[in-house]
Amino acid sequence: MNNKGENTNSNIVCIENIVPSWHMCICFSRNKENRPLQIVLVFLLCTLLQLPETLHSQDIHFTQFFTNPLILSPASTGNFQGNIRGGVNYKYQWPWATDQQVFNYHTQNAYADISFLQDRVKRGWMGLGLNFLNDEAGDGRLRYMRFGGSVAWHQSFERENRYILSLGFQANYFSKTADFEKYYYNNQWVEDEGFNRSLNNFENPNQTRITGFDMGFGVNFDAKPTNNARLSSTFAMLHLNKPNDQFYNRSNNQLGYRFTGSLSGDFDISRSTVLKTDVYYTYQKKAWETVFGAMVGIKSGEAYRKENNSIFWIGSYFRMIDAWSPIVGYSYKQCRLLINYDVIISKLSRTGKLNGGLEISLVLVAGWKHKQNEQKWACPKF
Repeated sequence: MNNKGENTNSNIVCIENIVPSWHMCICFSRNKENRPLQIVLVFLLCTLLQLPETLHSQDIHFTQFFTNPLILSPASTGNFQGNIRGGVNYKYQWPWATDQQVFNYHTQNAYADISFLQDRVKRGWMGLGLNFLNDEAGDGRLRYMRFGGSVAWHQSFERENRYILSLGFQANYFSKTADFEKYYYNNQWVEDEGFNRSLNNFENPNQTRITGFDMGFGVNFDAKPTNNARLSSTFAMLHLNKPNDQFYNRSNNQLGYRFTGSLSGDFDISRSTVLKTDVYYTYQKKAWETVFGAMVGIKSGEAYRKENNSIFWIGSYFRMIDAWSPIVGYSYKQCRLLINYDVIISKLSRTGKLNGGLEISLVLVAGWKHKQNEQKWACPKF
């Protein structure tokens, strides 16, 4: 996302370039005496803009997108084996971007959803969910917080629930803040000394806090063509109401429609081995991102015992032309822990020394006491 604001009194131009969880503000002067510094700053900005367009996404992103079902699509609400589900995600990026501030770019997400009515409605059930997201980035502490809810209906087309269509809707309240005094501006540059932020930056935003509501809807389709394979697809359209995203009244910036889609497959390769594959694509205002990968799950030595659900996971995911993410994890019954690390493979690899960031997810699914879910999928889905 590129927000441009001009302060005619200070004769400077401030360009804020935001990539996923990396936010940078570069300001430069039109004065000719500052031309050398201006050229350097423009070069740095152009270097960033020349990174693959997969990095230009305007919204929060996770490598483990499949562990964020309510963010992925509202129609995923309540679509799991069990009655109640909860999950948390933590991600930090670019630990080398600022000195002595390892966690300067970090994102947290938590969600919980329930499913009900499966014992009262023929071949269908409903899901309700809540989610919370917090993202903080950069020296100016550009912070985005969101809290909301989602609802979905899941309808099976036949008695064994092998083919299910889901429709969902979400509504969120969000808040976005920034501390403009902590950014660096060209008029604060002092020759032979560096930046002096005590100098007036001549930036006068109309507000330092943005609030509003954000809505989206989703459609999912799940199929289990055989007892050893399950296929899932999601599609969502987010920012339906295109909320404002601006600190200056003189600009007119709104969040663009964001389209997301994913395909996933769960396969029983043998009695002791399972395979999970995932592909994700999102598009917003000519920006796009693609993530794909797979994990192999190896059951423990007691794999031949049907009731044993202890699995060790290993695999890797790729964000196209951006990062490679090896992933490991462990699950027991319907509790799963996954850890991945983004290894930079883009042009930032030399600067970042391959350091992209750590991501951790934990998902727990449970059922109501003394109650079974006969209309749900036979195999768990997180």
